[in-house]
Amino acid sequence: MWLLYEVLFVIGLLGYLPRAVWRRRLPHPGWAMRLGRYPEPVARALGGRRTIWVHAVSVGEVLAARPLLAALRQAAPAEPMVLSTITPSGFAMAARHVGAGGVAVYFPLDLRFCVARALDALRPRLLLLMESELWPTAIRLAMARGIPVVVVNGRLSPSSFARYRLAQPWVRSMLSRVVLFLMQSQVDADRLLQLGAPPDRVRVVGSLKWDASLLVRPDPEAVRQLAGRLGLGGREMVLVAGSTHRGEEATVLGAFRTLRASRADARAVIAPRHLERLDEVERLARQAGFAVARLSRADGAGRWQVGLVDTWGQLPLYYGLASVVFIGGSLIPHGGQNPLEAASLGKPVVFGPSMHNFEAIAHQLLAHRAARQVASGEELSRVLAELSLHDADAQAMGRRAQALTGQFQGATQRTLEALQPFVAGATSRASS
Repeated sequence: MWLLYEVLFVIGLLGYLPRAVWRRRLPHPGWAMRLGRYPEPVARALGGRRTIWVHAVSVGEVLAARPLLAALRQAAPAEPMVLSTITPSGFAMAARHVGAGGVAVYFPLDLRFCVARALDALRPRLLLLMESELWPTAIRLAMARGIPVVVVNGRLSPSSFARYRLAQPWVRSMLSRVVLFLMQSQVDADRLLQLGAPPDRVRVVGSLKWDASLLVRPDPEAVRQLAGRLGLGGREMVLVAGSTHRGEEATVLGAFRTLRASRADARAVIAPRHLERLDEVERLARQAGFAVARLSRADGAGRWQVGLVDTWGQLPLYYGLASVVFIGGSLIPHGGQNPLEAASLGKPVVFGPSMHNFEAIAHQLLAHRAARQVASGEELSRVLAELSLHDADAQAMGRRAQALTGQFQGATQRTLEALQPFVAGATSRASS
């Protein structure tokens, strides 16, 4: 079965490569690292020491890992941190947040020779896999070397659960090699148990993203300066559509056009999830008849109607400008993006029907009337109109969202307590 997995992995990789090149995602400078070949600066930074390796697939997972990384650095200061990702944007974010003495790398392809080279180079004592990053070969080879593998901030979406059930005996064997699963919710834990994870290794500790949301709050003075540079006076209704995907911007622009029929001062800020799509999104906005600006170059004249976020890592700052926030990836079957960055700022949040990547968080926001869920572009138009007409209700919704982010803090501490036997063991070995 393991050989079949690697064959299928290679077939999938060969199918992915042409599409990645066409979308300009390949080649990128980290490709050699995906083969398990790390540059000399990585070896120099690690200095031959054993490491704690945290794998977070992309930007959202890196941001969620920030409070845990800080806690681990304090708990095991002698252990260099390795923070790996798969995407270029995730790698750039990892390089910013891995901390002094740590290194950001690309995770190897899940093939034996790639993983083995990575394990030789990075020398982990502990491998932490964020969320749903269950890479079978990496897990198997780590276990064979006596390296504990722990899933942190674990989640299992309905679609992933259905796929894993198709190969449940093999999946059960893979799960038996993980020493601990720290899950976001009881629903995630129950799905994992149904797949055959050992019950004594599964715990519910909550989502690190509630804690991480507090770390990305922008400085209020920086928000005021940004508003001034963009020519915003503070009275306009500003719709911020964050981390949008192909197929959503046209819907958002249609809802924005309807909004402007009653609020002529309304502005829309759109932050595409992938910046390589900026030209495409700009064409859509211009074809819809709007004056468009790329916001890194916008001036205080404020003549734009639709602004495009064209820089990485700035979305929380733009959320600070928002009257209402639409969460991208939710009007298409993608699973949604993180709503907590906006919720922690006290912004009313709206998202579409597809939020399975943040299932428990979306449920809590809706249950506490701290978000609105829409099924279509027409419903999005209607909800935006309601929030525009009833400003007090919109502000109350935002306050409930902000209060909720405080209520669900603590996953970082619970995660660190669960990891203590492994972290303490690594620390004692490092000092011996």
